[in-house]
Amino acid sequence: MTLVRWLGSLVVWLASLAALLAMPWRWFGRRSGLSALAPPPDAEGATAEPPWPQMPRIGKPGSATDDQVEALMEARVVPAPPCRDLHDYSQEEAAAILDAIAFARAVASQVTGGEDEEAPPEVLTALYNDLVATTLADEELREFALRWARSGQPTLIRENTTFQKARAAVLRHWQPHEATTAP
Repeated sequence: MTLVRWLGSLVVWLASLAALLAMPWRWFGRRSGLSALAPPPDAEGATAEPPWPQMPRIGKPGSATDDQVEALMEARVVPAPPCRDLHDYSQEEAAAILDAIAFARAVASQVTGGEDEEAPPEVLTALYNDLVATTLADEELREFALRWARSGQPTLIRENTTFQKARAAVLRHWQPHEATTAP
């Protein structure tokens, strides 16, 4: 009986050790965009995913404050190349990302009339990711979003031609519910 218990605890210990050793591999695989479980891309039939638009680097890299990094972590921001870590962002970049996230939430709410909150999490995440990337990459839209975010009070966003760029990003992921009419 003790031999069976000993073998059982040995198996559990080995499984824990294997899981512990596999974690860094899985983490690094995810960071580099490669999955250990995903098959290699097919050279002939693969359709390359279009690259995300990138925000130009501003400020002194690596100068993000601890409070900004914590806020980025709470918002579940994943560092974009060339940054490997959230601490690699400058104070200005971290502030711009946080402001763009607030702007994205406000735009999505304003365009959808609040229905975005009822969307499945994966759709909402895709919508926010696309809108934040679009906002940060487009200089005119980025300046518009930063002015709105720094205005102090959460007000409705003025709908102008710049806002239409953000609206288009929302509408790529969300379609308005059509009113159902009873016969």
